[in-house]
Amino acid sequence: MITRRFAIALSTAVTTILTLSACGGDDGQAADDRKPTRASSSTPSDSGQPSGAGPSDDPGTPAEMMPIYRIAYGVNGSPMCSHVAWDDAGCGEDLTAVGELAAAMAEKVERDFPGDEYTDVEDSAGQVVKTVSTVRKLGCYRMSSTPPKTDSAELRELCPSLSTLASLSWLNFESTVSSF
Repeated sequence: MITRRFAIALSTAVTTILTLSACGGDDGQAADDRKPTRASSSTPSDSGQPSGAGPSDDPGTPAEMMPIYRIAYGVNGSPMCSHVAWDDAGCGEDLTAVGELAAAMAEKVERDFPGDEYTDVEDSAGQVVKTVSTVRKLGCYRMSSTPPKTDSAELRELCPSLSTLASLSWLNFESTVSSF
């Protein structure tokens, strides 16, 4: 079973490595000027277990799983897109990452915890997925492969509001997960 102590240690180690790797660089760019790297899009559920968990390990609680999923999906915080342009691709990447993380956590909780013990986690994850999906369907933040059908003037107003809703649903999801 992955313990909270192990998850925190793993998260700390990864954060330290990323911080140290951002300090240097021979490409001529300052660490602050470089585009942050995103974790690969392979999901922990692709292998049936979050990375670092063995097949005989218990799944742990959602709170114990969250740090592992954050690392796997490259989620560092809440997606705050309300102060960026409606077509900012970086914001779209952040929203996509939190949506994918929430969907994967909901799937894992549903599969590994039958019953009603973590229904709140599944419900709040579903809200994140639904909100991010709405942002994607509108074509905000370059999240859709097709050009948006809505007028760009309207999107300038709609996208920040919807991204705020997505961020609030993400914060609710985090709060719900940490309560277990």
